[in-house]
Amino acid sequence: MPLPKLSPLQSRLAASLIASLLLLLLYFTFASPHFAYAADVDSIRSEDHNHERLLERPFLDVDMDELEWGEISYEAEFIGVDRGIIGRAPTGNEPKEVINNRLETINIALGQTVSYMFSNASLYGEKSTTKAFLSPLQIQGRDFEEVEVGDDGRENGEIELKARQSSSNFRTLYISVTACVQPTALDTSTHVPPPQLQLYVSQSANNTNPGPGTSPQDMIELEGGYVMHALNATGDVYFGVFGNNNTQTTYTDHPWEVEIAASIDAPYHYYYDSSDNLSLVDSDTGSALLLAGNPMKLDGDGQNYNKWMDVSTPFSLFARDMNDQSIIGLENSYCAWTKGEPAIQIGSSVAKREVGQLPDEQFYVQGLSGGSKYRAALAMNGNSTNSGSGIVGGGGIVFRATNFSTLSALADFYDNYALQQFGFFQRVLNMTPCETTASAQYSLARTCEDCTTAYKQWLCAVAIPRCTEDSQDYVRVRAMGIPYPNGSYHPDHVELGSQGAFVNTSRNPVIDTNVTSGPYKELLPCDDLCYHVVQSCPASMTFGCPLPGSISFNQSYGQINNRFDISSAVQLPRADPLDVRW
Repeated sequence: MPLPKLSPLQSRLAASLIASLLLLLLYFTFASPHFAYAADVDSIRSEDHNHERLLERPFLDVDMDELEWGEISYEAEFIGVDRGIIGRAPTGNEPKEVINNRLETINIALGQTVSYMFSNASLYGEKSTTKAFLSPLQIQGRDFEEVEVGDDGRENGEIELKARQSSSNFRTLYISVTACVQPTALDTSTHVPPPQLQLYVSQSANNTNPGPGTSPQDMIELEGGYVMHALNATGDVYFGVFGNNNTQTTYTDHPWEVEIAASIDAPYHYYYDSSDNLSLVDSDTGSALLLAGNPMKLDGDGQNYNKWMDVSTPFSLFARDMNDQSIIGLENSYCAWTKGEPAIQIGSSVAKREVGQLPDEQFYVQGLSGGSKYRAALAMNGNSTNSGSGIVGGGGIVFRATNFSTLSALADFYDNYALQQFGFFQRVLNMTPCETTASAQYSLARTCEDCTTAYKQWLCAVAIPRCTEDSQDYVRVRAMGIPYPNGSYHPDHVELGSQGAFVNTSRNPVIDTNVTSGPYKELLPCDDLCYHVVQSCPASMTFGCPLPGSISFNQSYGQINNRFDISSAVQLPRADPLDVRW
């Protein structure tokens, strides 16, 4: 059957219809529901869905034997979100992680480097809720102020860890290293200390084990066995401590004993080099009295009186002989000072001084040698209320060391003065016929030997004043016109100074000239000492005693009443040595 012949108009209509049907077929073909979005598929894997497929042989144009199966060739790096949070891929030389305010102790040999890491998670972690009673930041006058961070105008240094942080957000990290013990020279005749340890710090993932010969990094050398490095960090911080072996001296195999800590709160260890905060009040041949600076001056506005009075004795004191070489090179380290010299005994007490009644701590150092020089360092155990690992500032504080010496000449001064006066006495006594018959001597009851003994007792009592802290009426104030070693005067002493020369000076002017001890209180000798000299010596020597009740007597001697009660400081045989001088 022949096809019907279409007119030109019908042919164009048929072509348009066929084209429309073909387009419709193509539309339904590509709009098939078998094509779905990847986001609609729930996968049990958190990684890339094609991870395993990308590592299959058909897609890799490399030798599979040369690849470690499953090796990750890309590692994302985001500020605030790094391996410290998502997990670090292990390596063969992984640095040890340190925790905020946690102490690390280790031995480091010459030429050895130990590596540590303070993670990003710890850096942006919670700060300690327990504040230091007196932190190094307060002592230093807040030289290391917390940095203002974040975009919300915070002023207290706190950081809110956000999903993604800008590069301007950082926290201050305090890394401290102290050496407690150091290697000693193999040749005992030399006292050359070993080189100082070196601290290397890196914030780059390209240098996770900082030390000699690596980069990028900063190197800080310890000074006096101590270093505290403050840095602004935005992520993991890597640091290493190197036992510097750049020396020509041969040392023993004994390593450095080292304490290491890192903190986002305050330095765990601290050395205060601006002041020794310590002054020498007085010293003799075997002891010394030192006074610590008032702690309130180091704490805010200095108005925390009750706070510091409750602490009692916040400071401690260390002392070493200047010839002790074990502390050389470690004088800025708290733990090095704690390994002290047991022969030196140090006791402490709190005294209220006259200026504002501020509590001052004083130290009485005993077991010293006459004519020797010593090095002393004021310190604080931890932060004065707590110490040890996990405590803010728990590693202790050391102030700059100060030197003092004992007075070998003090005893010699009094001995020489008494010997000189006794020499004058002997010359006069030699003019008296002592080696003769009893009837020819100056007295039937006394001899020249009795005179000599009585004079010696009296001379030692009046030539060497016995000082006391007693405030009883029978003691006498002396040298009120002479200031204390720090140049100050007691307000009460200024008023007493108008009463006469016996208050403004010492009993013997040579004491003020040669000793310059400052104000003190004297325990008076007994008047019987003077009477024994008059009774025992020849009248030709014209010895005499002041009359009882006179100013001269009251300021020079004490008496015993009829009931043998001590009304003044007197000297009685077999009496308590605290009350008399015999």
